[in-house]
Amino acid sequence: MAALENNSIQQEYADTCAIKSQQLILNDFGVPVSEDQLVQYSIEHGWYSGDGTGTQMGDVGKLLAEAGIPCTQTVNANVFDLANELAQGHKVIVGVDSGELWDNKLLGWWNDFFHGDTPDHALVVAGIDMADPNNPMVILTDPGTGQESQAYPMDQFMDAWSDSKHFMVSTDIPTPNAVEAFQSMGEDYHLPVVAGVEYGTFDMFHNYSHYLPDASTWMAATDPMTLLYNAFDTMPAAPYLTFDDAIASVGLPPIDASLFSMNSPFNPSSFNYDSFGYDLNNPTVQHSIQSLENNYDDCMRYAQDAMDSGSPVTAQLFINQAHEAQNAIDNIVDA
Repeated sequence: MAALENNSIQQEYADTCAIKSQQLILNDFGVPVSEDQLVQYSIEHGWYSGDGTGTQMGDVGKLLAEAGIPCTQTVNANVFDLANELAQGHKVIVGVDSGELWDNKLLGWWNDFFHGDTPDHALVVAGIDMADPNNPMVILTDPGTGQESQAYPMDQFMDAWSDSKHFMVSTDIPTPNAVEAFQSMGEDYHLPVVAGVEYGTFDMFHNYSHYLPDASTWMAATDPMTLLYNAFDTMPAAPYLTFDDAIASVGLPPIDASLFSMNSPFNPSSFNYDSFGYDLNNPTVQHSIQSLENNYDDCMRYAQDAMDSGSPVTAQLFINQAHEAQNAIDNIVDA
């Protein structure tokens, strides 16, 4: 992967992809916070250490929640889940294997063979492009490359995503821009059509994806999820088909649709979009000065160790974090 010049999308440090992804979403919700501020905030709350390990999956989304933006972590999500969140104007972060995503097949194979599935990167899913039904693409905003809208083949994305067990964090509410767009369309806060299929019918496929037969006992050559996707893929060209007809056409069993859960209608008045954010300089939400001083000392020690071992880039990362700790101390003292 060729390195890009730093831009507003690209992460500033090697292991802050999850923090940067959350920063981009916070900015979309009108929270004017910087990556460095969130790095420091994450260090203080134990969600990031700066030691190269990044943010643990269980901690992804906590910066959003702290700012008052409700969100949900999901494991074993599928492409219908992903499309459903996007159709409602929600923002989505996923965990992937960067080697497989960025088409470094040798690195991806090496990691999978010797280390098993190795998700090592977080990014924002911006959309799904079904303009060519035979070549669906996933559009990604990638802090690792600095690309805002890079298209990847669906199969390549799904392979990279599978290494995180299809982990995703999705906001439970749409962005302000999405709210405005839905209101202008007169829709119930979702797209009227998803991949050429009316939203209500799409939602039936989405619900059915969580009632599929067990793949481990499925006798057919094609797994149930692929069959469901194939059934969905026939709908735009055959709008006369009902949902039941479509799943029957690929050999999937019928289901009682009354089992399906329905999306709760979004009510924008339930949320004060002007209240999102947090006071990063408020001592009541900061660790004590002693904790910050300890963090400063640790970062400077790590920086010296990195310099001694011939790693000046890593050393600079720790020096930057030490400076952020000192700035936080100064802010508390001056408050």
